[in-house]
Amino acid sequence: MKDISLFILYMIGVMGGVAQNTPGSAIGENDVLNTTPDSLANAIISKVIENKPKNDPDAILNTYSYNSYTKAIISADRKAINGTVDSIFKRRRNGLKFKKIDSTNYLIKKQLEKSHLYILEKVSNFAYSKEKEKRETILGIHMAGFKKPIYEVLAIEMQSFSLYNTRIKVFGTDFFSPLGSKGKQTYRFNFEGSSAIEGRKNYIIRYTPKENKQDVGIPGLLYIDAQSYAIQRNESQLDASIEVQAIQQYKYFPEHNLWFPSANNIRVDKGTTNKAVTLFGKLRVATSEQMIDSSIVSTNEDDIKDHIYLVAQTTNFDITLNKPVTIERKGTAIELLKVASERDSAFWEQYRTQDITHKELETYKAVDSLTSARNYENKLSFIRKFMVGYITTPYVDFDYKSLLKFNRHEGFRLGMSAVTNSNFSQKYTIHAYGAYGTKDKDFKYGFGIERRLDRYDDTRIGIIHKNDLEESGSLTFLTDGRAFYLFEPRLFNLTYFHKIKDVSAYLTHDFNPKLQSRFQLSYQDVTPTYQYSYSNDGEQYHNYQNSSITASIQWNPFNKYLQSHWGKTVIEKNYPQFSLQYTQAFKNIINSDLNYTKIALRAMQELRPLNKGTTSFQLVAGISFGDLPVTELYNASPNQPGGEKILNRFSVAGRNSFETMYFNEFLSDKYAIIQAKHTFNRFNITSWLRPELALISRFGVGSTAKMHKHHDIEFNSMENGYSESGIELNKIFKGFGLNFMYRYGAYHLPNFDDNISLKFTYYLTLGF
Repeated sequence: MKDISLFILYMIGVMGGVAQNTPGSAIGENDVLNTTPDSLANAIISKVIENKPKNDPDAILNTYSYNSYTKAIISADRKAINGTVDSIFKRRRNGLKFKKIDSTNYLIKKQLEKSHLYILEKVSNFAYSKEKEKRETILGIHMAGFKKPIYEVLAIEMQSFSLYNTRIKVFGTDFFSPLGSKGKQTYRFNFEGSSAIEGRKNYIIRYTPKENKQDVGIPGLLYIDAQSYAIQRNESQLDASIEVQAIQQYKYFPEHNLWFPSANNIRVDKGTTNKAVTLFGKLRVATSEQMIDSSIVSTNEDDIKDHIYLVAQTTNFDITLNKPVTIERKGTAIELLKVASERDSAFWEQYRTQDITHKELETYKAVDSLTSARNYENKLSFIRKFMVGYITTPYVDFDYKSLLKFNRHEGFRLGMSAVTNSNFSQKYTIHAYGAYGTKDKDFKYGFGIERRLDRYDDTRIGIIHKNDLEESGSLTFLTDGRAFYLFEPRLFNLTYFHKIKDVSAYLTHDFNPKLQSRFQLSYQDVTPTYQYSYSNDGEQYHNYQNSSITASIQWNPFNKYLQSHWGKTVIEKNYPQFSLQYTQAFKNIINSDLNYTKIALRAMQELRPLNKGTTSFQLVAGISFGDLPVTELYNASPNQPGGEKILNRFSVAGRNSFETMYFNEFLSDKYAIIQAKHTFNRFNITSWLRPELALISRFGVGSTAKMHKHHDIEFNSMENGYSESGIELNKIFKGFGLNFMYRYGAYHLPNFDDNISLKFTYYLTLGF
């Protein structure tokens, strides 16, 4: 029997100085009579675009604020459902074989007699100022079945606040706005007549995506004020494998001659076409043909998914324009109050702009009872931790990706890593790990403790100790935090490590949500695992001590964050992003042997034109001077293992590494690397074969001073510039793909085969 609860989880996946306008010259009645509908519509749209600076609230107003109430319901048309209990059969060569009884239709139809399938309510205050941007403060949130809100649902933007921007969102997906800079390139406009809203005459304009713009445009109707050329109302509809109808209403403020958004309505049903659609930028909803399993036969052909729909209604009220607003912390897009999920009935009665029905109240009871009985809240928490690499228990989370790793020095690395969670303590975190290499037959370990001083500024102090291996010449930014990969691509090929015994104390602090920092004091005992010695001040070192201080800063100026009493969460990752790190080592401090300075910079940019894939750029640069053994130089992230033939070097491709550069071939004390990559949209060859093509080019340049100080090791520097280019065909099967790169330019090798890299790639797709 299918479980009704699946539909609840399905819902979770698809919901979580006053300036006056000066009206332009109006289009007269003779123009309406003597002009073709499309040319008249284009003339009106031109007027709308011309008057955008006077009509866009974000442009004309210095400040505004309003409260909003949202109610979202998942339900179905009970009368349309065939409630017959179904028998499921599987096609076999010798006929049909009974598989199971399916009572989904019957149970859902019965449930709909007294309740819907799901309900969510939210009350927010929105405040805007030109200096501090826009802030949503969630005053109250009631998600049926969940005591702790689901952040992903809170971050979903059902419909854009403004249609005047280049892009708009409808149900979390970007489209070109008919009034944006790409509007006339994307849409055809047609005059549909006129009406009046709030006693003001309007022009009704239908906009339809051009034939070659179906994937970046959405059809709809605009109601344009005939005097100010502002938007009075917008209706849009996406018809694909799902159907989305969105209506945005505006309220007129005469004292400002301004139409301001006052209500949004969204309805989502199963679509009437077989066109696949991507929601929220990543969730791909397949066509009905792709979802049908032809080997399954049902006695009840009525699919319950044909009848399920979502309705979300938002009303804005208590709207104030150009009056003082308070936004305490710049950079936070959404703030969730600690008491938001604990509001009583009196709060909801005060803020509801529409009455709640008996059936809706019964929905809360039904879903709360079901999720409590099935323990869905804990299951969802487990899944969310699992997706970032942890198996959670009541007080400790175990890092399952540390259980088994492989590299060419350690062989198989068997390990265990654990960290306490918020159930153990809201202030203190304890973490520890241990690992053993089957090839080097050595045990590694680490542990530490951290105390949170301030949750909103992410101020933490901690101390860590580890006895482990590190890649020689690698660059790590302390502010990067944890990155989860099912496996780490370059780790498979690494051979050059040094042993490190490290004791560090650190402090983290966010100057604002978009500007993070970490300051760290470290003492390290370093021993290369390979034959090497370094000459310095008349002495030769194979093992050396190092005392240093590091300051690392991460700036993400366009990221969007949600702030709650649990901490800060990234809800929208945007570019460019910048990392800067400074390290200073001091000789003769706690027996330190080295004195050097290292400065590193990383800049990342992504361009995301609608429906044209993603173009990304990455620049990494470093400069260092002083006493620099090979472990402190920069290795430019090589990833080509040794081997005479191409297939002998077949291994795993990295994310941002030089695939044709051999390990320890180049080391630099000053270097810069730039990578350009364009990833096309996935090709829909079949429902299960949807590969993704990427074009990649990398260039690096560097230099190394005092080469004479390094003994028992040979390497070059990249003064003449290192180049490689190639392609990736990713996600061919279950996330696996192929990478092909070719080395050319100043460091092209005489043997043609040695310039080629052929590796496999792996990107965890999770069906998206």
